[in-house]
Amino acid sequence: MASLDFHETFLSAGDSTSLFLRSAMPGGKVKASVVLTHGMGEHSARYTHVADFFAARGYRLCTYDLRGHGRSQGRRGHINHYGELIDDLALVADHYARENGPVFVYGHSLGAQITLNYLLQRRPAIRGAIIASPWLELAYRPPLWKLLVAKIMVKFWPAFTLEGPNDNTRLSRDPAFLDSIPGPELLHQKMSARMYDELIAGARAACAQAEECDCRLLMIHGADDSLTSAEASKAFFAKASSKDKTLKIYPDMRHETHNEIGRESVMAGMVEWMDRRVNNE
Repeated sequence: MASLDFHETFLSAGDSTSLFLRSAMPGGKVKASVVLTHGMGEHSARYTHVADFFAARGYRLCTYDLRGHGRSQGRRGHINHYGELIDDLALVADHYARENGPVFVYGHSLGAQITLNYLLQRRPAIRGAIIASPWLELAYRPPLWKLLVAKIMVKFWPAFTLEGPNDNTRLSRDPAFLDSIPGPELLHQKMSARMYDELIAGARAACAQAEECDCRLLMIHGADDSLTSAEASKAFFAKASSKDKTLKIYPDMRHETHNEIGRESVMAGMVEWMDRRVNNE
């Protein structure tokens, strides 16, 4: 599949933080725009193959780098408060929504948590949401010493940052494909005490409001995800009040289902789901 030409630009957030945006326009008629929020420590260029797949089927993938990630400004792995993340997504989504046509939102891991809270707090007029491997609950318990350090530092030094493990085996069973993804120099494993505290609270807030989730919803999780809990996704899905909701648990897949062995079937499932809803008001 030929690589796409990406349109790249920057938007200034409310606090003047510069956010990097990139989008890929299909060659023919655009069915809809899909606004993607990536996961912790990564960046938008890791979804180039997803953009290619979507564009070949008429969908424009619109991505951005979270503040403190990729080519966006901000201290790596740090936020002042959770609302910054919601405001940034709202800014990006509104930017692409102004160009007319249906809009879907798509979030992976931390991005899925942010997307859910955006839906629950802002109630945007979108066509549907794809929520992949959401950070609603961790599938492991961080070392006790890290939890104690974070608890202390969030009070006395909120920007204190620790490095997390760099273990690609937890992401996918296809290490060669992970190694081929562009922009490895833009990755980081940093998280501040304040960011960890805010993200744990964000996960709890989303779970507490699950019954209020009434938008068209596709939830995706790998059954062998050792980072975020598939059981938490199932629990959220069961509580969601949406009359149009679909849950797909992929056997043997790990955290990054879009980068897994069999990723084409995962992406094809997303497209098929959107195709059935793109013309429904």
